Amino acid sequence: MPEHDDIPSPTESGDEPSTPRSRAELDAMTEAMWQHLQTHAVQLEQLTKKLTALEADEETNTARMARWLPYPPPPAAEDKQHRRETPLFTIACFVQYYNATYTGRPGSRAIAIPDCWLSHPGLVAELATLTYTWRAAHLGRGATPRDAQYWHDRWRVGFAERLATEWVHAHCLADEHKPAGAPARADRFSDDNPPTRSGGTP
Repeated sequence: MPEHDDIPSPTESGDEPSTPRSRAELDAMTEAMWQHLQTHAVQLEQLTKKLTALEADEETNTARMARWLPYPPPPAAEDKQHRRETPLFTIACFVQYYNATYTGRPGSRAIAIPDCWLSHPGLVAELATLTYTWRAAHLGRGATPRDAQYWHDRWRVGFAERLATEWVHAHCLADEHKPAGAPARADRFSDDNPPTRSGGTP
């Protein structure tokens, strides 16, 4: 039988040799260890439940709003109650939030996103990234005030400038939609507007 060199004998550890324990003492020690393990198992189960609840909160994002966010965030397809929605739902809700929050003084570049935004593919593409960079900076465990300020200082400002000068016709901002730039195109999220493959076949 191999020797266990890593387990010191009572004399090596500095203790006096002990007398052999009785069966009752060994049973009592085993029971005490079992009770100790059971206590840890209960604590582990409680921690697992808490972690599951936190992950559920994270999915809804509402319980993880940043302390610096003054208004409730716009709904999103990622939220439990909207999981049947597509990312376009998230973008549309963000457009409403943006227009209610980031429209500035008349004559400035902080203008409202026009209702015809879906008819301008470049604008749709930028709104998608603008929406999700906003969410990353304001919602969830990874949100930081530095990222939120960076969003306001860089992403919003650049977007506002392009919105006013590149993506839409002046008529879209003042009155009603007028085609400008790339024509409206199918997206991959809408059931009634499926994307087309090359050659025009759905």
